[in-house]
Amino acid sequence: MDTPPAHDLDGLPSAPPAAAPAATSTRETVKLVAQTVVPLAVVFLAVSLAAAGFRPELSALGTAFVKRFGYPGMALGAFVSDAFNFPIPPQFYLLTAVAAGAPQVPSVVVVCVSSVIAANVAYAVAGYLARIPFVRRRIEASRPRIDPLFARYGYYAVAIGAMSPIPFSLLCYVAGLYRVPYRIYAVLVLMRIPRLLVFYALIRLGWAH
Repeated sequence: MDTPPAHDLDGLPSAPPAAAPAATSTRETVKLVAQTVVPLAVVFLAVSLAAAGFRPELSALGTAFVKRFGYPGMALGAFVSDAFNFPIPPQFYLLTAVAAGAPQVPSVVVVCVSSVIAANVAYAVAGYLARIPFVRRRIEASRPRIDPLFARYGYYAVAIGAMSPIPFSLLCYVAGLYRVPYRIYAVLVLMRIPRLLVFYALIRLGWAH
């Protein structure tokens, strides 16, 4: 015999149970992992292909850059990229160091320190820079991806965003605009270092292929 449908107090059929939140949580976790892993895989493949097809040219470019600009050039480039969303990312300067055969430890340290300093500058001046039309458009363009994180996770979305493919400088600006407490914003800044180290390891591994 079929079991009759459940009824509520008014005699009407009860609403079907809501979808299990565990399934939604699993999908979101998978999506977050994919957003974290895919950019890393893209960097590795891009460097591997570039090294296979243009190794002499890239070596010459890296050597010329390192000889001409040295560590100050790497520092300035990484700082401008993360402080003002300049289109050349810090990973480029890691690649030039690898391609040039430059000492790797000081190169990585310079890029990491410059990125951290840039993050603090971006956070401090976000309110002022937001008045510039170009910067405001770039920030607004990131809001559809960032607002849902804040809506679901609150300020701790900063840590989640740090592992996403959202440009680091945009995260810094948005965190400054949202006035995220600095103790939480520091999580984003600190997570930048291991992420850059992972990028460096993948760049070096791709170059070695």
